[in-house]
Amino acid sequence: MRWSWVGLLAVVLACAEAPRPVLKRWPQEEVPVSVRVVDAANQPVPGVSLVARRADRGSSVARGGTTDATGTARLQVMPGWYVLQAEAPGFVSVTRTDARVPFGEEVRWDVTLERAAPVAGRVVDLEGRPVAGARLELRFANEDVAVPPTESDAEGRFHFDGVPAGAVTLRAEKDAWSPTRLKLAAPAPELTVVMGGLGKMRVRVLDPQQHRLPEPSVWISLEEEGERPMTKSPIQVPEGILFLNLPAGRYHVSGRYEPSVGCEWERVIEVQVLPGQQTEATVSFEGIEGFGPWRGRAVDDKGRALGGGRVMAWMGDHGEDALGLRGRCEARVEPDGSFSLSRVVAPPVQVVWDSDKPSPTRMLKGALGAGTGEALVFPPEGGTLKGRVVRPDGQPVGYFEVDGYFPGNQRGEYVQGVWMNHTYQWVIDVLGFAPALVRAQGQVGEELQVPDVVLDEGRTVQGRVFARNGRTGVPHQEVQLVETFDLDGHRSNRPRAARTDAEGRFQFEHVAGRLQYLRVDAKDQGTVLQALEPDASAVRLRLVPNAELHGSVTDGARVPLAGVGLHVRCEGGFKMNTGTDQAGLYSMNIPGDRECFVHPVVSPLNVRDGHLPPPVSFSPTRVRLAPGSRHALDPTPRQGAASLKVSVEASLEFVTAFVLPGDVPWPRSPESLDALIRAGFNPEDDDDGFTPSFMWGAVFHFGHLPLGHYTVFIRDAIDGADAVLRMPVELTGTDVHIIRSERPGLGGGRPYTR
Repeated sequence: MRWSWVGLLAVVLACAEAPRPVLKRWPQEEVPVSVRVVDAANQPVPGVSLVARRADRGSSVARGGTTDATGTARLQVMPGWYVLQAEAPGFVSVTRTDARVPFGEEVRWDVTLERAAPVAGRVVDLEGRPVAGARLELRFANEDVAVPPTESDAEGRFHFDGVPAGAVTLRAEKDAWSPTRLKLAAPAPELTVVMGGLGKMRVRVLDPQQHRLPEPSVWISLEEEGERPMTKSPIQVPEGILFLNLPAGRYHVSGRYEPSVGCEWERVIEVQVLPGQQTEATVSFEGIEGFGPWRGRAVDDKGRALGGGRVMAWMGDHGEDALGLRGRCEARVEPDGSFSLSRVVAPPVQVVWDSDKPSPTRMLKGALGAGTGEALVFPPEGGTLKGRVVRPDGQPVGYFEVDGYFPGNQRGEYVQGVWMNHTYQWVIDVLGFAPALVRAQGQVGEELQVPDVVLDEGRTVQGRVFARNGRTGVPHQEVQLVETFDLDGHRSNRPRAARTDAEGRFQFEHVAGRLQYLRVDAKDQGTVLQALEPDASAVRLRLVPNAELHGSVTDGARVPLAGVGLHVRCEGGFKMNTGTDQAGLYSMNIPGDRECFVHPVVSPLNVRDGHLPPPVSFSPTRVRLAPGSRHALDPTPRQGAASLKVSVEASLEFVTAFVLPGDVPWPRSPESLDALIRAGFNPEDDDDGFTPSFMWGAVFHFGHLPLGHYTVFIRDAIDGADAVLRMPVELTGTDVHIIRSERPGLGGGRPYTR
């Protein structure tokens, strides 16, 4: 099945002369909900504590009740999406995340509780004495299952309630004690958990001749289910390095030895630390002589010597905390590219060349020769564009900004990185001068000089913002001066801005002599986007009235969705956001007579015990409304059995992905790319509200997609350019279709100059 993306996106038009639609209002009365709770034998369970709370992110609405002798409770709730929690002594707690209440009809929820498996016991020390105040918690293979932690009492006793039968891991911990972990199967009513004190470890490092190093370099990490917490600082003792107050467990111990200047060997061993005891550990380099010097000559891909700088080489397995022997050496590079590593422990597996000048490093991996002076070809990983900023009299500028950051020096010099062969551009800002736009062709592996930027004071532009009647000035309004290539806001710094006075007048100083745009978003009063010609010095801006967009958002039936974000993206860089209220209703102003796309976004459910996907997905809707008109739009959830996951080897702060139905061709220009971004399906919101965006992986989920043909675009925001990958995909089944990709800027993306 095939279709075009234009055909799928609904076109909504409104006429100013059309009758104003009546805003739909759902009944605001609470709805009765009957909840019946039974056990596995279908017998009613009385005394069950029930809590129904809104699933919408940020909502605090909740209703509670307790089942009677028939296992039934009645709740009064507003229509909406709820999370139902059921708890009772002796039973496993249940959380239902799909509890929906539609408008105007009574609802019945049936809940089945599983009887809990008892887990109880006693915490004692190594001599069998009770340990009070130990914190105990259970971990399950199913991450959605959670049981509150508990503490041991004065007798060392503890018990858990609400534990499901099956495999479970118990962990006990207490300050100044070593943690204990037990794997068990519930039910387990009589457990004995033995805890011991903290241990010590003394580490010696011996050289190849078995001489003890007087001040060894030692590092340790605790192996605990993938966790590697930092330990306390060690102390120097005559026999080595002593680590105190160590939790019992298996440790990786690393010792280092320098056989010669510029080279360092490392050996990692595994050591078991016992509770309350001191462990002796020895990292020995006995019998390891190594060899050297290991020689090479650094050249580029054209055979030219990479003279100057340094090389750093690694030997052995460099996996995180890998056991065994490895090494590292570094050396200066001679003008002819030759270098010598004094004492390697094995042939290098990776060599990095780093220039003394500001330029990207170059890396070489794999089989690197015999080390007898062979040429090693370091492929370029990037290039540079070097430039200089000078005043009209030719004197260098000491302070300037390049695309919002300060990269220069007192000689007026700056360097821009190049990651693909393409035309780059950037804006240079200097106080008292017009911003300068620089365009230059960059080549990977080349250091190219850009002509000097000779600053110009620019011109003064005066203007006035008028209301829709064309006569009344609009006071105290922000006016933005925007570059033609940045209407959608891709630069790191905000556009230049001025504010109108009491009569709506404004002024910009030091305006460059190139085409730019003046943009005003006066919120309720309207918007305007007008070209500023290169020689214009006076302008009149007249606001275009907004249009009103309103409606309701449901799950596709009669269940309102509260807290749904409606993000509107319009040509010209205008962006508006609102959200639905508790009844799923919204109303917002959007620019009149301008193409916009409405993107409803449902946040993850408000569930404490697990992160679940959003309940529904929406496709964007294209709207173009007449100024001053009102139009109703009730977004309909996307229905489909397929889902798509796009995983990019990059940080989320650099790349984005979007999807369009059908076979969508390459955009012809950056402006066409921006239009596709506005129209494309956005990924589902995985924000947990706590993790900073720079720590997220670049993984994008698209759910509820109808089967058929799609086009996936991955955009990489690179300094001065975009790199884009385009990938057709056919969704033919209900399984998750996975696309894995390199970062477009480093893996064949098509460039678009901004």
